[in-house]
Amino acid sequence: MLRLKPYARQDAQAVCSWFTDERAFHLWSAGKLERFPMRPEDLNRYYDENEGSSLWAMTAFDEEGIAGHVMMRFLDEKRTELRLGLIVVDGSRRGRGYGREMVSMAARYAFDYAGAKRVTILVFLENPAAIRCYEACGFRMTAGRSPEKFPCMGEEWRLAEMELVKTDV
Repeated sequence: MLRLKPYARQDAQAVCSWFTDERAFHLWSAGKLERFPMRPEDLNRYYDENEGSSLWAMTAFDEEGIAGHVMMRFLDEKRTELRLGLIVVDGSRRGRGYGREMVSMAARYAFDYAGAKRVTILVFLENPAAIRCYEACGFRMTAGRSPEKFPCMGEEWRLAEMELVKTDV
């Protein structure tokens, strides 16, 4: 059974260990974290630099230990729009539905406890597995918003927004 808890500094060791491939790291971090391979202090520094903002992180865990990570932040002063990001599941636990379960739990948290009316996720179109996961949770591509071009690793990736509106749940 998967559960969420507030991110703790010691969780960074596990999260950082999941990225052995630079492309996967950049698909995950979208430029928020630049150094590959990422070190625990890099992830903790990112959260330290955003302390006191409307950003917080959660760690997913099961009976075997840390299984995933998700970051949340409000996009507006009224705190009605919340974005999920830095979503990752331990590679050794993929295929168990943990990505879907973690994103669904984070969206429920956003609606039920944080009071959000709309939850969004930015996703690279070059990451079809993530898109399928988010669609399975009820997210849809945001209407009227074209993908943005994002230079990465000598390529031009396309970054799109997906959304889940409270009336949809």
